[in-house]
Amino acid sequence: MDRHDDMLALSGAAADTLALAPLELSDGAQTPPGVPPSEFLLVRYGDNDFTKGEEQGRFAFDEEAADEVIADFAKRGKDVVVDYEHQTLSGNEAPAAGWIRALAKTAAGLVAKVEWTARAAERLKGREYRYHSPVLHIHGGRPYRLHSVALTNHPALHGYPALVADDDKPKTPEATPMNEHLKKIATLLGVTVVALADGKEDEKGTAEAVSAKLAGLQTAQTAAQAEKASVADLLKLHDCQTVEALGVKIAGMVPAAEKAELEKRLAKIEAEKAVAKAFSDGKLIEAQREWAVKLAEKDLAAFNDYAAKTPKIVPGPIDQTLAGNPPKSTDGDAKGFTDDELKIFKNVGLTDEQVAKMKEGK
Repeated sequence: MDRHDDMLALSGAAADTLALAPLELSDGAQTPPGVPPSEFLLVRYGDNDFTKGEEQGRFAFDEEAADEVIADFAKRGKDVVVDYEHQTLSGNEAPAAGWIRALAKTAAGLVAKVEWTARAAERLKGREYRYHSPVLHIHGGRPYRLHSVALTNHPALHGYPALVADDDKPKTPEATPMNEHLKKIATLLGVTVVALADGKEDEKGTAEAVSAKLAGLQTAQTAAQAEKASVADLLKLHDCQTVEALGVKIAGMVPAAEKAELEKRLAKIEAEKAVAKAFSDGKLIEAQREWAVKLAEKDLAAFNDYAAKTPKIVPGPIDQTLAGNPPKSTDGDAKGFTDDELKIFKNVGLTDEQVAKMKEGK
């Protein structure tokens, strides 16, 4: 940063230069693209950041400061020179690039109205020079006088537009051939290659479409994996190898209370069938019925084992003694058994056929 007493020469290496819109002129017109302006924004209102060499700084500019600069310009009564690269400050030969004829305030800040020399106009048109750099007198951290302005390609002020606007034809970057690897991925994923307005392939747009497709596939895969894990846990819980087997098992399921009742009823049915068979085989007497049923309901295998090993009971004096009645004969009985014998046979559940067979064995 060059300082001459209280002067601030704002030129040097450009930093974070922004491309702003062409300056709107006081009469409402705009400078045509490629044409040097007849007026330009010299200093804007607000905080102005600058970088000069390794030094960074800021100064404030407001309407009051603009009024002071305009008043000083009017008081001196002469045009302010626009030079090249601040040559006026060197004291050596410094040909003018133009002359600032007037200063004015706009809503944006302080505007300079300028007449360019023919040489400067050509150099601006040819883009040999693009930016301006004011030299300001500073007092109390605020500008109050304009010393000169320079054409430069390394302005210290941040965010000021180039003096000559670019050609208004939009510059579309030359479309490069799409990456063949990207094309293959798009084809595999079923993604349509995105086309630009001129029909050329849009690599960036296609890459974004591929990324979106991959993200969707990843989401679907995650959901499928979660569903697969859930099914595996369910099969393991019900000790099934396949979903079909699980379906059959679930279809046959009943509530726990109903299942217990059904199992109890089935056990009773099986017990009664076993006891009835034991009676039929002559292995039990009526006095054993209740005990036999309870044993068969509790442990059917144990009861069946008992019935198989128990010898057959044959009606005779022992059965009659147990009944409390002496044996007696009935000649008129067609089967040749006493009434008490027949009663016993009935109580133990013997059929007429079985009784007939017993008679034949007498």
